[in-house]
Amino acid sequence: MAAALLLAASAAALRAEAKGTATYKGTRAATVTFTHAYLVRQPELGGDQTIRRLVLSSEDVGAALKACKTRICTDGGIGDGMTVDLGSGPRLDYWFVANDQRIQYSGTASAASATLTTDSPARLAGTLKFDASAAGGPVVDVTFDASLVLELSK
Repeated sequence: MAAALLLAASAAALRAEAKGTATYKGTRAATVTFTHAYLVRQPELGGDQTIRRLVLSSEDVGAALKACKTRICTDGGIGDGMTVDLGSGPRLDYWFVANDQRIQYSGTASAASATLTTDSPARLAGTLKFDASAAGGPVVDVTFDASLVLELSK
């Protein structure tokens, strides 16, 4: 009985929830509905610091993320979703994909686009809202609660 309670408590502590959408109205319009969120800590590409990557997706990519051995695979192979890098500079770097990666857009958003309600080494929760449509990017509005699933070192 104690083992079952411990397992239930551990599962509850690991959050991977997202609720919201990203709408893209470029040459091919698409809307991605986010249902999963994951947190990864990894070295910055070409830099000396560690960043946090928030992975938002419509599919469960937790196992793919946990299997990563290098920074290059920490998007989890998402076909519909986005990654958001926090800590790589004064803005948020993001990569949006839809339609099984047939639509791709990368850009930056103001750091104020993210309102965090939980900001700890093991968990990141809050909202992400921005409108990059004037530059040809997505309109994003998502609430997320992501537990750390992977930590990579240099």
